[in-house]
Amino acid sequence: MFDPHSPFTAAPDPLQPRHKADLAEERLRLAVLHCQLAPGATAPEAELAERFGLGRAATRAALAKLSAQGLMLAIPRLGWRVLPMTGAHIGQVLHALAFAEAALADATLTPRDKDRLRELATIALPLRDRPEPAARDSLRGYERMVLDLAAERINPLIGQVLGTLWDKADRIRRFLELTTEARLPARDMAGFCDALIRGDAEALARSCRADQQALRDFAADGLMQTRNELDLHPIKGGTKTASAKTASPAADKGRDAPTPTVRIG
Repeated sequence: MFDPHSPFTAAPDPLQPRHKADLAEERLRLAVLHCQLAPGATAPEAELAERFGLGRAATRAALAKLSAQGLMLAIPRLGWRVLPMTGAHIGQVLHALAFAEAALADATLTPRDKDRLRELATIALPLRDRPEPAARDSLRGYERMVLDLAAERINPLIGQVLGTLWDKADRIRRFLELTTEARLPARDMAGFCDALIRGDAEALARSCRADQQALRDFAADGLMQTRNELDLHPIKGGTKTASAKTASPAADKGRDAPTPTVRIG
């Protein structure tokens, strides 16, 4: 009988199709979250595959998964559009976080989890007041480790939703810090971890609300610093139609007025 775990069985090829698709998804996801693919940018599938050194089939599968996560939008005959950065998008993320982060109060931590949280909070503390970009990046990394640990100890479905929301919130932060002088204050890791460890739902809720308010204030500050014009861009079938400056009045007759969006970059 064939035993896939036998020491005489050849090691699996790390670049089998499934692994290639996983690699492509992670590479493109990071490109979106780190704004290497600019919000609102559109590119054909073949161009994305070539730019990131990925196979066409793996790229296609990865883009489909990112589309399901709301990070990429399929545009007929044009390719794929990166989730644009708008005031409405930022508001949706903040609104969803206010509901989803409440589930962190249900986290069931082991003694080892609690020790790990204390360790991460201790490591992060001296980085809070460091102005260097590398220190800020390290601090964000430790913050995400804490959040991911907590998310792993709640309902898996809600934990996955939280992970996606935190990804989008971090993308908002990166974009606004790259394009404006706005800076998001560091999370109070000590207070957050202490509330988690003690199972203090009220203190945890206060900590989450404070962080959500900090993100809201940061986003408002960043949006007010942008030099881009607020423009009307009707969306039809996922693609941009003529802007309000060039659209024919006759073409819009009898249709609802388009919803204003903030076009950034």
